[in-house]
Amino acid sequence: MMRWMRKMLLGIFLLLTCLQFAACADLDVHFLDVGQGDAAVLICDGKVMMIDGGKPESSQLIYSYLTNTLGLQHIDCIIASHPHSDHVGGLQAALQACSVDQILTPLYYYNDPVFLRFRDMAAERNLPLTMPLAGTTMPFGGAKVSFLGPYKLFGDTNDNSILMRIEYGTTSFLFTGDAEIPEEQEALDRYPDRLRSTVLKVGHHGSSSSSGAAFLETVRPEIALIGVGVANTYGHPSIGVLTRLHDLGTEIYRTDLHGTIHLTSDGTSVTVQSERTLEDPGSAYTLSWAAFLQSEPVTRPESEYYVGNVKSLRFHLPICEGATKMSEKNRIRFETREEAIEAGYQPCGTCNP
Repeated sequence: MMRWMRKMLLGIFLLLTCLQFAACADLDVHFLDVGQGDAAVLICDGKVMMIDGGKPESSQLIYSYLTNTLGLQHIDCIIASHPHSDHVGGLQAALQACSVDQILTPLYYYNDPVFLRFRDMAAERNLPLTMPLAGTTMPFGGAKVSFLGPYKLFGDTNDNSILMRIEYGTTSFLFTGDAEIPEEQEALDRYPDRLRSTVLKVGHHGSSSSSGAAFLETVRPEIALIGVGVANTYGHPSIGVLTRLHDLGTEIYRTDLHGTIHLTSDGTSVTVQSERTLEDPGSAYTLSWAAFLQSEPVTRPESEYYVGNVKSLRFHLPICEGATKMSEKNRIRFETREEAIEAGYQPCGTCNP
């Protein structure tokens, strides 16, 4: 009997020791500088998750970072937040670099050659695309992943982004893809008590069509990550979004300024290291804040004309993917932005015309 008791006590001790070790393990988040796009690699207790992969031009960087920098051979889960090319383009390289267990996407089909090539490559590896349901959870090592959107399908593909929150100890990371204000509001209505997060991956590269005041007030992130290209033509991130984050006291990290950003959570706090550091972190925003506070207009050059879609009632810059791929029967030309708005058209959330 005593021997049995000693074995049981030893077993309990070993179990508690293992649990204590697991609790001390870290969650690593690598937010990659892929220019005007999103890509992140997460590692927790030996489990690996990849969220988005940037544009197709990012493929070499993605392959090298996975294999050379991180030394990975296997990814447990790939999540394509939504099927736009600046999020799924580099995921083909991830499929080439590593074996993969599962792929999660919000849509099974999207008529875009980049997404279709990714889907075909996944099919060649017997990897079906699975749609996670809002309100469900899944384990990720010692962390828990909660899927908070999309709860329903929206007309705008950006608003069909997978919205997910990763909890690790008392820290949390909220990834939003390119979710715009309609999907943010849906999440606010359904999960008002589950959005508060330590780290926010800012929606849609800091576009003014995302990161609404109510949403940011609810999330109240300590740290914000913005995946954005240097001197991009979209005007990302917007002054309004930067200002709302600044007013909340949020630390802002941008890939155009900081390069690749590495975050580590020990379950109680999050530390940040970046590829590039700024001598004065606030100096990067000095001109923007000054212009905003002095009410000086922060504008972008006017386009020579704008392209409207008679079906969606949105208008675009001529160089926008939404315009270049639009069928001729749906195209309408506007000479000025004001003309498009007066006709009842809404600006595209991607190119922000």
